[in-house]
Amino acid sequence: MKNLSDMAAGKAGEYLVCADLILRGHTAFLSEQGLPFDVIADVGGRLLRIQVKTTRGPRTIPQRANHTAGYLFHIKRCGKGGAQTYGAGDVDIFAMVALDTRDMGFISAAKVRQTMIFRSTALKGQYFDEVLKVRCDRIRALHSQGVTGSEIAKEMDLDKSYISRVLNGKSGVAETLETYLPYMTFEAALRDL
Repeated sequence: MKNLSDMAAGKAGEYLVCADLILRGHTAFLSEQGLPFDVIADVGGRLLRIQVKTTRGPRTIPQRANHTAGYLFHIKRCGKGGAQTYGAGDVDIFAMVALDTRDMGFISAAKVRQTMIFRSTALKGQYFDEVLKVRCDRIRALHSQGVTGSEIAKEMDLDKSYISRVLNGKSGVAETLETYLPYMTFEAALRDL
């Protein structure tokens, strides 16, 4: 895919979105060039304008001390070199497509942000907060089975004070929103219109 031109990558994303919508039972087709949207979909007699943003694969995204890989989309930028932005009413739904996994997500124009980052399904379970949650769940499960904090610390090669913090609900694991493209469903985007 590295040899794929930007135009060809964009077209591939547009065709994937059309195919997905058609397989969901909607009528969908590509729009003319030069319009602020790429796909038109007939959903229950309502014509929706869909702008497709496509990426070839995940990029390294700096995050605190560590870097993580994710799909980066500059959603609101358009035109040559991204010099312009979409106007109010130009687009109803944005579709984001990751060509490497063929994953896609949808978001209503009302909820979109300038730049959005999504996690790669190929790396699911490897993100820091996900690893931390699994570790904390294991600590709680062992404790509920009667294993002492000292025994858990030894078995998992962790500090006893950390085990204590986890068991006291101070692990630092926050509930995070699912930020994977497949969780950004077309149906959810329709509800937000």
